[in-house]
Amino acid sequence: MESLSLLKQWCDALLEYRVEKLHPRLDGALLCPACQVVHGRCGELVYPLLCLADRTGEARYLDAARKLFEWSESLACDDGSIYNDGQSAWRGITVFAALSLREALHRHGQLLPAAERAAWQARLLAHGEWVHRNIRPGFESNINYYAAGAGALAVLGRDYDCPDWSAHADELAQFCLARISPEGLLCGEGKPIDAVTAKGCRPVDIGYNLEESLPGLLQYARARENTAVLAQVHELFRAHAAFLLPDGGMDNSFGTRNFKWTYWGSRTSEGGAYALAWLGQTDPALQSAAARELALWEKTTHGGLLTGGPDYAKRGQPACIHHAFSHAKALAELVDDGLTPQDTAPLPRETAAPLTAYPVLDTYLVHVGDWMATVTGYDFRYLKGGHVSGGTLSLLYHQNAGVLAASAMTRYSLYEAHNMQQSGALAAQGSLTPRLQSGHFASCLDESAVLHAEENGDIVEITVQGYLRDEDQTPAAPYRFAYRFARDGVRLTAEVAAGEAELLLPLTDSAAVQGAEKGRPVFSLAGGFAMTEYRAMVRAGTPVTVCIGCG
Repeated sequence: MESLSLLKQWCDALLEYRVEKLHPRLDGALLCPACQVVHGRCGELVYPLLCLADRTGEARYLDAARKLFEWSESLACDDGSIYNDGQSAWRGITVFAALSLREALHRHGQLLPAAERAAWQARLLAHGEWVHRNIRPGFESNINYYAAGAGALAVLGRDYDCPDWSAHADELAQFCLARISPEGLLCGEGKPIDAVTAKGCRPVDIGYNLEESLPGLLQYARARENTAVLAQVHELFRAHAAFLLPDGGMDNSFGTRNFKWTYWGSRTSEGGAYALAWLGQTDPALQSAAARELALWEKTTHGGLLTGGPDYAKRGQPACIHHAFSHAKALAELVDDGLTPQDTAPLPRETAAPLTAYPVLDTYLVHVGDWMATVTGYDFRYLKGGHVSGGTLSLLYHQNAGVLAASAMTRYSLYEAHNMQQSGALAAQGSLTPRLQSGHFASCLDESAVLHAEENGDIVEITVQGYLRDEDQTPAAPYRFAYRFARDGVRLTAEVAAGEAELLLPLTDSAAVQGAEKGRPVFSLAGGFAMTEYRAMVRAGTPVTVCIGCG
């Protein structure tokens, strides 16, 4: 499907939820059927709507954009910022509101009457001034706001001949580029930004990096015509593309903010397709990544809206509109720049070595034959019940069968209540994390587990030693995992040193399992997969081995 067609499909569906003739502070907004609220950032849809108005000539898109702009005044503050939501005091998203307004005016501003165009520009400049005053070292946020600030101030400084903004953009970009790990990953998606864990790990989220921070740095490099930074950003995309899967999915199974993981990306970020496609003009692997990401967006669109994961529709979960109106910006950019990415080259993960270590994450990527896997002992804690640790098999993928295992949160919670869904279908909800568990103690919670990996030709073996722990890191019995990845499948051996624990392996229907009994169906809103939870009891002195192949 072409970007214009998918953009039209999303926007047509979004406009079905427009509030009309109810109240001046509500009219023009979009009401989310999944979350039953107005997401304040829906005002950023003004750019995609003007793009459609320009491309199709349909006045309804222009009308919707104008009313959406008027409505968003209800969230505007007198200091030039804008609230994230009606019930949220967070104003950092002013940078994204500015970026949307800039693209709308720069690319399609001629569609607006002169007086309205002036009003849009006045708000844009107020937003820009707020970003200039506030997003500086010490601003309490994750690094994505620094990267977006660099992009926004670089563009606005150039557009409006404001040297102070341009110089500030330089400072923000260097702030970000000083936080690159030896493996080429952007660090800082956590608080504090420069935190270092007991294992030497730093805060990294693949979803936010690929869908928000790196695109912001790319925008900075292009606006400032900085070829050195452009080359550096290109390498950053290449490094992060190692976590993109053959079907266009994104391995954020261990990321600091994977409570917003949606398999194709992150719930409220803007998508990496445009940035990947732009760089893909000279890099076939990144162009293919963009093409596959777009294909996955189309595949996970149901009822005209981008859903929160592959199995949301199957489980009867409504689509949160945030996904579509956020990612519509990337589609509009593709349309406006005439970029149509083609899938002509393998992705980096398809050509990767059998074993790749990421010490900054205490994580290994495995690639043996058609098998791809992630094993993680990552110990940066963003929240209790957040991403997995403990030497967990957080992702298992087969080139032909697709995803077999995909963990996200160890325990689902509404950490960002306005940006996450909840469901009344409680019986089937649960963790998708493979783990040994005994009561409140589980292997996936052990932030001190020790991993060791070896590569021997077409075989990769990873061993893990740790303690079953609770969320407060209180230890219980020692445990051990031994993974063996070979062309014919995956073998996991689990053992405990005392007492007993249950081995829980949530797997998709693509998996063929030996050594464990099929249990209950389980679904997680984070990641968005429906699986079957396989079970085996592990008792001290009696290791249990489970073999996983393709069904």
